[in-house]
Amino acid sequence: MILFVNPPSRAGVYQGLGDSLAAIEPPLWIRLLSSYCEKKGIETAILDADAEGYDAETAIQKAVDANPTLAVVVAHGQQPSASTQVMPAVIYFCQRFKAEREDVPVLVVGGHPAALPGRTLEETGADFVCAGEGPVTIVALMECLKSGMMFSSKSDAFKDVSGLCYRVGRLIIKSTPAENIWNLTEEMPGGMWDKLPMHKYRAHLWHCLQEQSRQPYASIYSSLGCPYACSFCNIQNPFREGDKLKYDGKANSYRMWSPAHVADEIQLLVEKHGVTNIKISDEMFVLNRAHVLGICGEIIGRGLGDKLNMWAYARVDTIKDDGLLEKIRAAGIKWIALGIESASDFVRDGVDKADYGPADIYRACERLRTHGINLIANFIVGLPDDTTETMRDTMRMAYEIMPDFLNLYGCQIYPGSPLWDEAQREGRELSGDWRTYAHHGYECVPASTRTLSSAEVLRFRDQALTEFFMSPEYQSHVLTKFGPKAAVEIAEMVRVPLKRALLED
Repeated sequence: MILFVNPPSRAGVYQGLGDSLAAIEPPLWIRLLSSYCEKKGIETAILDADAEGYDAETAIQKAVDANPTLAVVVAHGQQPSASTQVMPAVIYFCQRFKAEREDVPVLVVGGHPAALPGRTLEETGADFVCAGEGPVTIVALMECLKSGMMFSSKSDAFKDVSGLCYRVGRLIIKSTPAENIWNLTEEMPGGMWDKLPMHKYRAHLWHCLQEQSRQPYASIYSSLGCPYACSFCNIQNPFREGDKLKYDGKANSYRMWSPAHVADEIQLLVEKHGVTNIKISDEMFVLNRAHVLGICGEIIGRGLGDKLNMWAYARVDTIKDDGLLEKIRAAGIKWIALGIESASDFVRDGVDKADYGPADIYRACERLRTHGINLIANFIVGLPDDTTETMRDTMRMAYEIMPDFLNLYGCQIYPGSPLWDEAQREGRELSGDWRTYAHHGYECVPASTRTLSSAEVLRFRDQALTEFFMSPEYQSHVLTKFGPKAAVEIAEMVRVPLKRALLED
């Protein structure tokens, strides 16, 4: 039996926000990997220690008691960057589990491990690290383990397990890259909801400002990968081979489940589990028009649209006035998170996101409002070309747009991202303390810019976001649009402090 583990990381990643405000999402990649293995006839179990609220020692004991043939510890989070954020929890879990059950092999999978497989092997003390997405590697490894190969001393013992990084003595071996799964609907269908504590999951506070309850909650994919390569993003990590992508062209990591399959999963969530609050976790949902229209048509045709409260991601340049937004809203997608990043064309150009300008940003936001879709505006401060003035310009744009919710992140240079590769080539020192990569964490240290220190970026981010949520303009907006209960909830959210080691005297 394979035990998939989501180690407890919420307190380190979110501080006090994790108690009641941040979402608790089902472990999406664990569901996918589990479904692929089950399709291959391999029994699986899931330990979602984070959702269960277990402390690290309880989680380790639960895993020990499960007595698996293989423990797969998955370093994925609510977005690609969250893989790095959960690494401290992954490292601690692996080290302690191996101390208790040295006889049980451990494999680490995730976006961060895929970027740094050798280093992850050393830090975790795991037996294996996956250098790709995982499904093919996990199944092949399990077949080897069942044949008793674990204790072989030969350096080529696992040479036929593609996508694997492992140690033989002091030597670290990397096998050939694994093929990724392309027929998602048939080979990696997802589901696995019955293996999860469905009553534990909850939506983000903002997602349910108009709803009766934040529970139950679920997250799904309709596609994997992304055709873009923004410099601050590391979503392409599983497709890397050394310093290059394994496949020619940016779009080759992008794959889709069939619209009917996506609608089947949503219908199951609604009818069997009572879930209507759903996140579509695709890195870019509003992208392939035919795919989105197909999903929306399936949802509307099944009479589910009026029951759902869903949200999804989009780029500014994918929000067009072509009839798609009308279908999106009718299918129950009430929120769109729009990746705006910066008000400055120059700053966005520096991170390969200059395909649109300010006029396009304002137009996209207005189109969402016109179609009754709530707007989450995602901005980043501390991008390489940011100055204090450009960050202020970004906040001025935020006030002018007046989104229904605002996310403001300090730029991080994640392992495997183009910014990471650039820093490595230039010999710049990057933090190896993975706690510093958690946006809301106590140890958070965002990237410095060409003119600003990390502390200046973090101080600006924290102050600007607090001022925005407390501003009369935003409070009036929330009260008018969502009502007094929502206004109180936002006010209570702002009162939860984020302590920052970097800003302490």
